[in-house]
Amino acid sequence: MNNTTLESLSNELLLDLFELFDVVNLLRAFSGLNTRFNSLLYTDVRSYRVDLRSISKEDFNILYPAYLPLISNRIIYLRLSDDEDTPYQCIYFQSTGFTLSRFDNLRSLTLNNVSSDLNLNQHFFSDLHELHNLTNLKFAHCRLYHLHVEDFRGVIDQIWSLPKLTHLYWDFTFKYERHFLIPTCLSTSLQYLTIRNYNCCSYNFSRLFEKTPRLRKFSISSDSNEDDDLPISREFLPAPQSLSVTRLILLSIRSLPLMTSLFKLLPSITRLKVEIYSITLDGHQWKEMIVNYLPQLRDLQFKIDLDLCRSIDDSTNEDKVDQYLSTYRTSFWIEHHQWF
Repeated sequence: MNNTTLESLSNELLLDLFELFDVVNLLRAFSGLNTRFNSLLYTDVRSYRVDLRSISKEDFNILYPAYLPLISNRIIYLRLSDDEDTPYQCIYFQSTGFTLSRFDNLRSLTLNNVSSDLNLNQHFFSDLHELHNLTNLKFAHCRLYHLHVEDFRGVIDQIWSLPKLTHLYWDFTFKYERHFLIPTCLSTSLQYLTIRNYNCCSYNFSRLFEKTPRLRKFSISSDSNEDDDLPISREFLPAPQSLSVTRLILLSIRSLPLMTSLFKLLPSITRLKVEIYSITLDGHQWKEMIVNYLPQLRDLQFKIDLDLCRSIDDSTNEDKVDQYLSTYRTSFWIEHHQWF
């Protein structure tokens, strides 16, 4: 009878086995056993993915001083979280003095539920510009109510200066505001941009696209009620910088001028997903907008929440619904695009 031990396994099998462990348990179980395991962990394992969303403070205290300095240059994915399972994690991370710049091979960074704490300030993000290999950056549900958005101007410029960044997800709320500051520098790499919960003005979009000339997909959610009918001025005409955008996602849109301004700026859109509220648009009006502003559109998904003036008479309500739907029963929708 053969008795198989860990020592008898090949290095290849051990490396496959290591992938089944989270970082803390892997290092706690195998680090320091002998020189072979140390060599595998600190030389042969080429990359680590560190997700700290559910780590206890006790485990973090073990990870930071004993192991993190040894693997920091091979961490390609890092996720920090201040949610209810790991409160004040970012504060604690900052207090250790271990800065983001130590992760010089980081490819993906996610900061989740960063809390509004006076001990956490913009200096926590001050090393972002040193993450030269970063391709994906995500700020999810971050609420810094003690800071003004102006305090983050330098951080935004750092992000736009990252040489390899292609994906950015931005969900921040600051003190009294949810505005997104337009960067002052040009991004030569950013292609996919999502901005959540954004109170914005239409004229900012042209400036944003000017600073993001390689943008391919733009996604935004906004509850702005901007209702001024902005004219088509020079700054709203399509610029070469905006012609690269072919995919557009609009969520929670409540302003028709805001949506129309984006359509005017992005005539090369081929795929559109839109969710609108309190805006009454029928099939004829949609057709006019598509023909005038989105001539290259191929794929369309939209959800409309509207009030068709409900009355007491149910049959009248049904007639109004049928009348509305009939505006989509035309050759434009059924035959030409096959969208209805």
